Amino acid sequence: MLNIYERQLFIEALYETFYIIGITGVFVLLFGLIIGFTLYITSNPKITNQTKIMKIIHRVIATTNDVFRSIPFIILLIMIIPFTRLLVGTMLGPKAAIPALIISATPFFARVVHMSLFEVSNDTLEAAQSMGASFKHLMYVIFKEALPSLVSGYTLTLITLIGFMSAAAVIGAGGLAFLAYEYGKFGSNYILMYLSIFTILALVFIIQIIGDKISRKLDHK
Repeated sequence: MLNIYERQLFIEALYETFYIIGITGVFVLLFGLIIGFTLYITSNPKITNQTKIMKIIHRVIATTNDVFRSIPFIILLIMIIPFTRLLVGTMLGPKAAIPALIISATPFFARVVHMSLFEVSNDTLEAAQSMGASFKHLMYVIFKEALPSLVSGYTLTLITLIGFMSAAAVIGAGGLAFLAYEYGKFGSNYILMYLSIFTILALVFIIQIIGDKISRKLDHK
């Protein structure tokens, strides 16, 4: 059984986990949608004229996105230490992990957004355009059709974030992964370690179940 101090440690770690996932999840959703949408409209001839400028913009954004997406999280974590210190004033703790998590997960979700939007059939676009749909209404139709896929992709992104948090434990990022790492590496408290691990697994299952249910509810195909 856990004593009072250990229970307090667990509660604090649980709070830090929700804090990191919550803050990071919001920024990844926002930036991922913007980047993914930009990739989509700059590469789809049915939406915008594929001028040379459009092609250059798409190639620059796509290349930059793919470069950051290909960098292993732990390497990125180390690479941006100066930036992290400048931004949050420290390289330790939950706040220090957030910039790296955002930078690492955003390109992943942006690519998911890009692919999800491209899954919308050309027939749907042509039908909306034939009825004289404005650009705003056309975007509404596209996002409505792609919403189930976007929800599934965002669910996967949140689960990936939890995995990244485990790697961030090496910089003392806090959260349940750090608690499991600290109390498991020297075998000082296996009960606390396994409790943290099982809680992380439960959190992953809950996110997956909720995401799947929302996605199925939105899918009217």
